[in-house]
Amino acid sequence: MASAFALKALFTISNFALVTLAARTLGLEVFGNYSLLFSAAGLLSIVATFGQQVLVMRFWSEYVAGGRCDLLKGSLLFSGAVCLTGCVLVGLPFYVWCTLAYSSSIGAAVTLYLVTVSLVMTTSHLIRTAVGIEAGDGFGNLLLTIPAISYLGYCLAAQREAELAALFGVMAAGGAAGLLIHLRLLCRSLNEKFPGFWRTRPAFDLSRWLARSTKLWASNGLEASNQYLDVLVVGALLDPAAAGAYFVVTRVANILSVATDAIHMFSTRHIPDLYYHRELTQLDALLDMVARVTIAVIIGGLLTIAAGGSQLLAIFNGAYAPFHGALLILSFGAASIAAAGPSASLLMLTGHEGRYLAVVGGSVLLRVVGLFVLLPHFGLTGGAIATTAALLAMALVLRHSAKDWTGIEGSVLRLIGQFRRDDKVRMAD
Repeated sequence: MASAFALKALFTISNFALVTLAARTLGLEVFGNYSLLFSAAGLLSIVATFGQQVLVMRFWSEYVAGGRCDLLKGSLLFSGAVCLTGCVLVGLPFYVWCTLAYSSSIGAAVTLYLVTVSLVMTTSHLIRTAVGIEAGDGFGNLLLTIPAISYLGYCLAAQREAELAALFGVMAAGGAAGLLIHLRLLCRSLNEKFPGFWRTRPAFDLSRWLARSTKLWASNGLEASNQYLDVLVVGALLDPAAAGAYFVVTRVANILSVATDAIHMFSTRHIPDLYYHRELTQLDALLDMVARVTIAVIIGGLLTIAAGGSQLLAIFNGAYAPFHGALLILSFGAASIAAAGPSASLLMLTGHEGRYLAVVGGSVLLRVVGLFVLLPHFGLTGGAIATTAALLAMALVLRHSAKDWTGIEGSVLRLIGQFRRDDKVRMAD
């Protein structure tokens, strides 16, 4: 658990450094365009996985636990083919749009970034389960940001103008390096667990896998909308500069995502294995520890943002400091999602993808309607209110759904004895 939080803190620092350097070297308008392109690529990279980033974790846990080397091999081939197909189907039209809207060099660089992020996101989840959090998420996240930080730092020190094409290009190169490392680690893990893996004839369960993929693709795409859609809507309804400001505000509010993302990394590493092996006592102990740490991070994060939010925003650019009020509002939304704990992971990793899809779909609908109603009248503060209302509703429904459908309490309420879990944990297909 400590390593997951340490890694997430490191990722937060590196992302903070990247956004700060980008805001200071690109200027308000160009930084706004960077925010829009980054958000669009991030959203579409998740769409391009077609649900495989979560499904590969379930494949690995389920088939390794059952000793089904043949199905494991078939499922990995299936996921690889789906991911590559998704990158082509999503990447080509995105390249055309980006080239027409900006330039061919920017279009090529951002599209390559989209593809590498999509692939490395899937391998990160797989390596997290097969090898460990450090190997999966460490290489996957840091190699996407460190080259960009180095490039922007050089431009700032040399007083050279940073270019969007070069920035996205170095991020894509870093992602490609992370992907190669993941593939090598996967081959090593397969050789250790299944010495005859490469000679095994693969088995396929296509109808079942396609059904799971469809549900996860829809739910993960909607979940990605919760992460990236705000900036795109702000850019469309207001202007790129406002989108850049909102991008910064959401990144500072995501200090609280240190808890959420670390919980996701840690729980997805262990929940499937404990769940499918029916080791419920250990699962309870894990979730209790997660809940205690989550409460501490939420309290510390909210106090930090309340006391020093304006100063944090000014680090990026002095023009963003007046948005402290919007930052506080967004922070409460982020805190509510963190308080739900691994409820989303419990649903997705235990066969309840359809329920998760319904919850996320409702949240996205509520958020989009709120943004279109409030943004034109109240600006970024209205956008923050719409987003927080949607996140709070999503957190409440996720908590209830996880308890109702799996019998397991995933939120911080589990620390109250009667909310822990039902006597009989419900297993899904």
